[in-house]
Amino acid sequence: MRSFTDQEGATWDAAIERESYGAYRLIFARRSGHELRHLLLEASTFDDARSELDGLSEPALRERLARAEPWAV
Repeated sequence: MRSFTDQEGATWDAAIERESYGAYRLIFARRSGHELRHLLLEASTFDDARSELDGLSEPALRERLARAEPWAV
């Protein structure tokens, strides 16, 4: 899991979620509030997904957050 701050100063946590058929997704959870977003990763293994997440800079995390879709609960 990674934590980062968006452009408005809100703190988010980003974690990896396993999907079906070997796909992995980034889940973004805003710490203050109940907002969740998600984005499919390129990775096809958990190790690749973890490496992808670990390799993202804060600006790259913010860019992916901007592209992420709201999680409809």
